[in-house]
Amino acid sequence: MKRILTVFSGVLIAASALICSSCSKPESTSNQPAVSETQQTTASGTDQRPETPASTVSADGKVLYEQHCQVCHSMQAPAKTAPPIIGLSSRYRQVFGNRDEAVSAMVAFMKSPSAEKSSLGPNALNRFGLMPAMTLGDEELTSVAGWLWDQYDPEFDLGQCR
Repeated sequence: MKRILTVFSGVLIAASALICSSCSKPESTSNQPAVSETQQTTASGTDQRPETPASTVSADGKVLYEQHCQVCHSMQAPAKTAPPIIGLSSRYRQVFGNRDEAVSAMVAFMKSPSAEKSSLGPNALNRFGLMPAMTLGDEELTSVAGWLWDQYDPEFDLGQCR
């Protein structure tokens, strides 16, 4: 009996580590040194970062999804342990009038998930519960949220998520 508990404890710890790591900030894989927000501002106080084209932001959002979200959120139905991306995109388009409002709501929810901030119905919350808070920065969360919005498929039926 003690051996079974030891094995079960090990499996539980490994599963917890996997879940927690899927929502954590990745180590920098870039060859460029990390630059803090304060280093990106010149002495005159103006931000000198170049604007990122929308296609790059969307591509970055997909990469971030693959690194942090895909373990729980599949692209298509049926759902894994969380609603599929295509279903989320459809739902956010139902609830919000435009991309900016939806992205802002998604970022707020991902930073600090709560039933009050959720745009999903009570059935989804009962089925999946709340996701863990994401530890990504605002820019990364905005990129993921914008990418999620762009995955909309007008042919998708939200009933497939039930």
